[in-house]
Amino acid sequence: MSALMSGLASPASSIPVSELLTHGDFGVGTFEGMDGEMVVVDSKAYQFRGDGSTHEVSPDQLAPFAMVSRFVPQLTKTIKTQTKAALQGEIESTLPDAKNAFVLFKVHGKFDRIKIRAIHAQSYPGQPLPQLTEGQMIKEFHSVKGTIVGLRSPGWSVGVSVVGVHAHFINEDRKSGGHILELSTEEDVLLELAVSDSFHLQLPKSSEFGARELELDEAGINKAEG
Repeated sequence: MSALMSGLASPASSIPVSELLTHGDFGVGTFEGMDGEMVVVDSKAYQFRGDGSTHEVSPDQLAPFAMVSRFVPQLTKTIKTQTKAALQGEIESTLPDAKNAFVLFKVHGKFDRIKIRAIHAQSYPGQPLPQLTEGQMIKEFHSVKGTIVGLRSPGWSVGVSVVGVHAHFINEDRKSGGHILELSTEEDVLLELAVSDSFHLQLPKSSEFGARELELDEAGINKAEG
């Protein structure tokens, strides 16, 4: 995340989606040039772009940042939630001994309201993420069926991940979605949870990454990620 905040999203600092999917069938991320939002669900990667379009991506598309895993639910429950913070609270109260672990989660069902964003691609190499979020596309869905894919990352992972809940939404027909800013449900939805007991970090091999002094901007990450 600190690399994205610093604008490092070039082809040299990315890997192909085909390689990414060898590591997991579930996850979130972005694409070369920070061109929109990524969700990986059921072993397929989708791109939500700033122009509102959604499509399944080709294997050779590049990703500078993603967090993926094999998703095998360890616990399921039905919930109602009115905010993203309340969803995080539900996860943490259900798994009180996982404070320092990564928690993977899916939420399936009908959502009363989902507010999402998708960022436009960098207009110049090295354009930082906070600038891109200033012109992001924001859209709301109402009474929509779909799936939330996300991670609850621990406090010690600041700068590597997004501390707290980082979640993307894709609707039932896989034709729209994005990075979740706000959500609410009136009906019960199904929450699936899995605790990760291992974590592998693959760093870019590019000279731009190796030479850059990355700043740890926790407040900036939280603002950029909503």
